[in-house]
Amino acid sequence: MSVFVEVARAGSFKGAAEKTGLTASGVSRKIGRFEDRLGARLFHRTTRAVSLSEAGEVLYERGEKIIESLRDAEDVVRDLSGRPRGQMRIASSATFTANVLIPFLSSFAKEFDEITATFLQADGGIDIIGERVDLALLFKQPTETTVISSKVFDDPWIVCASPEYIERNGMPAVPHDLTDHKCLTIHASRQTDDEWDFIESGKPITVRVESVYSGIGLAMRKAALEGLGVARLAHYLVCQDVLDGKLVPLLSQYWPKCDRAIYAAYPNREYLPTKSRVFLDRLQEYMLKTMIKVDN
Repeated sequence: MSVFVEVARAGSFKGAAEKTGLTASGVSRKIGRFEDRLGARLFHRTTRAVSLSEAGEVLYERGEKIIESLRDAEDVVRDLSGRPRGQMRIASSATFTANVLIPFLSSFAKEFDEITATFLQADGGIDIIGERVDLALLFKQPTETTVISSKVFDDPWIVCASPEYIERNGMPAVPHDLTDHKCLTIHASRQTDDEWDFIESGKPITVRVESVYSGIGLAMRKAALEGLGVARLAHYLVCQDVLDGKLVPLLSQYWPKCDRAIYAAYPNREYLPTKSRVFLDRLQEYMLKTMIKVDN
């Protein structure tokens, strides 16, 4: 059944083979034997792909639920054994994985050495159900009814620069001082974010900055560390650099109230495994220790 479900998801025997650890011919033989036992053709086959037959569509609808129920049952049994254990499939952006999750694992693994993880890239979106994701960490709250989601922690913009840059160029006292500084801006979806929002005298203001270098957040973080200018970057990306003194927060008393967050999403299941709960709980504790104080 699990092989059948993977073929239906992948649309090919080769794709299912990559998921199951079998060869494409091994997958084909299993499906052939399954069809013989059921007395029904489950797939329409072509030289390039396979598609579900009418009988296959009926079985797939029920088969997914069966496989998910079995996974739930296995998780319940594992949890009854005492310590949280087992494999997790965790989805997040490549940047979040590298800058937050991997450093976090250095402490988490010492406490829960029987939990292992496979990290999936969620840049551009992720099919939580189709990819069998246990936990996804996303920048936007999903709206699908097949998943449950909640805010894990705030992720405000942090305006910052390196000590070397500040020593050479001085520290801005008010937001409009940024017009006299070299700024590093995020460029994404063909747009450059060179309008930065602040709160001054209780009112929202927008400052258009001079963008000397622009690119993805990870590149602009590196540029800020190299002293190339003032950057406005996501909290998760620079919080450790601030704690280490490599970057200095600027104008924090003018930062607006945070309207950005990291969300956790997981399949809408009857039972949330302990391994997922402890991972999420410890991650929240880890991030709270790195939160940068806002003075406004």
